[in-house]
Amino acid sequence: MTAQPLEGKYGQPLALDLCFACGVVWFDGFESLLLAPGAILALFTSIHEHRAEHAARPLARPACPRCRTALAETVDRQRHVRFRYWRCAADHGRLTSFVEFLREKDFVRPLVPTEVAELQVHVKTVRCDGCGAAVDLAEASACGYCRSPVSTLDPTHVERVVRELRDAEEKRRTVDPTLPARLAMDRMTTDRFFHAIERESGRSVDVQGGVDLIGAGIGAVLEMLAGGD
Repeated sequence: MTAQPLEGKYGQPLALDLCFACGVVWFDGFESLLLAPGAILALFTSIHEHRAEHAARPLARPACPRCRTALAETVDRQRHVRFRYWRCAADHGRLTSFVEFLREKDFVRPLVPTEVAELQVHVKTVRCDGCGAAVDLAEASACGYCRSPVSTLDPTHVERVVRELRDAEEKRRTVDPTLPARLAMDRMTTDRFFHAIERESGRSVDVQGGVDLIGAGIGAVLEMLAGGD
């Protein structure tokens, strides 16, 4: 595999392991969820640039590269799209094909029935992007070997996804010059809130040693409700 450095959320550095020949990526732990918007776009670009190296073929039951135990095939869902990956039971990570990664990040979607019907008339047979097997559309709309649904990469849809990722990345990298002032104001507001609690309840609240805002807030609401009774 080839290590590809990418940036994660909150500036955390990530190093994904990719095999362009097999068309798979290994995510340590929860790296897939930690990818920054710009990193998702960078990985999408890499998959496209190395597409000629990929020979679609089924994967033998893979093993975890960390503990060598067999990975378990797992089905997950994002929004309305199902995707598959091979997961380590010890949570060392997961192996995902490029196609399933594109499904997970909403680049690729399954065909709707009207699109399948049109292909049945004009194309008849398509090749599964997951394992390379032939899919007879007259018989099914999913691969009979790896069960992957026949999918498409809709340019209009992808354009929207790319635009959203670019906007999210720009927002992530933009430094708000008013942030320090707003944080200071929020702290002052929080202090006033707890000082009011102290005056009304006679109970001291320590805001210097780290405040459990949710717990303190729940306590304040419960006191208010008890007073109302």
